[in-house]
Amino acid sequence: MKMGVVSDAINSLQEWCENLFSDGIKSQFDSISDLLTDTFEVTNKSGGLVQTFLTKHPAQFTGGGTGGTAVWTTIETLCNNVVVPIGGFILTIVLLNDLIQTVLRGNNFKDFDDSIIIKWIIKALCGVLLVSNVYYIASGLFSFGTNVCSNGLTTLFGGGGDYLSTALALKKSSLATLNLGELITVWFISLIVHLAVMILIVAIIITLASRIIEVFMYLSIAPIPMATMMDGGEWSSVGKNWIKQLLALSFQGFFIIVALAIFKTLFSNCIVALNSSTDGIIMQMAMLLGYTAALVFTILRTNAVSRSIFNAH
Repeated sequence: MKMGVVSDAINSLQEWCENLFSDGIKSQFDSISDLLTDTFEVTNKSGGLVQTFLTKHPAQFTGGGTGGTAVWTTIETLCNNVVVPIGGFILTIVLLNDLIQTVLRGNNFKDFDDSIIIKWIIKALCGVLLVSNVYYIASGLFSFGTNVCSNGLTTLFGGGGDYLSTALALKKSSLATLNLGELITVWFISLIVHLAVMILIVAIIITLASRIIEVFMYLSIAPIPMATMMDGGEWSSVGKNWIKQLLALSFQGFFIIVALAIFKTLFSNCIVALNSSTDGIIMQMAMLLGYTAALVFTILRTNAVSRSIFNAH
């Protein structure tokens, strides 16, 4: 009788521990689902983390706050009041050098062609227009990437939070066949996966924030590289590379969305496998951890990928 009571007590304690760790594992995945939903959300009023940083034009970007001053205003004032005069000075030097080289190229005035003066005047007028309005031209160029990011995000994550919550929902019944030792192992791995997802979101924030800050830095100095575009020699490469860099930053957001879409598919497929299979759960959990770590690495490399595609250096 005593042995039976002790055995029942042990079985009850074991069942309680199994339920505790099963609930803990499900709670971890529910929390992961909430984190990823807040990251990918595109259908609610304020938008998710990715939408806030990738689909807003720099003129609208405030960092997610409401009622604050847009960074655009600060950078626009700096560019127009400080950098435009410098760009104008550089443009003057470039145009004078171009005029001298063009005249001397005509056999030291012996083969002087009056049309070169007209060409030079047209080039000077174009240069002045570009340097004085380059901030708005550059922001318009950047809007191409913003539009691509917006359409890509809506296409790939337009299902919203409900879709993600369903796709990433772990069923408690899938853990019913595991013994206590296996549940403890799976719970520990799920804790690491939860931590890895938090690190992933921090990496996304760092990448997105550094990207938009770098964009504003490129916009703030825009008149100077644009002034070198009027040069017919090697100085024109400065302006060309500046445009490549701006395009690379613009489309970096698209590569971030592609990486997140791949991760979402792989992550949800692993959840489906966990819910449908009765074995290999620990391996599936290890794959989840591996996918998360791979995405962290990929997100941090999107800048290098975009620069290599646009040949920006």
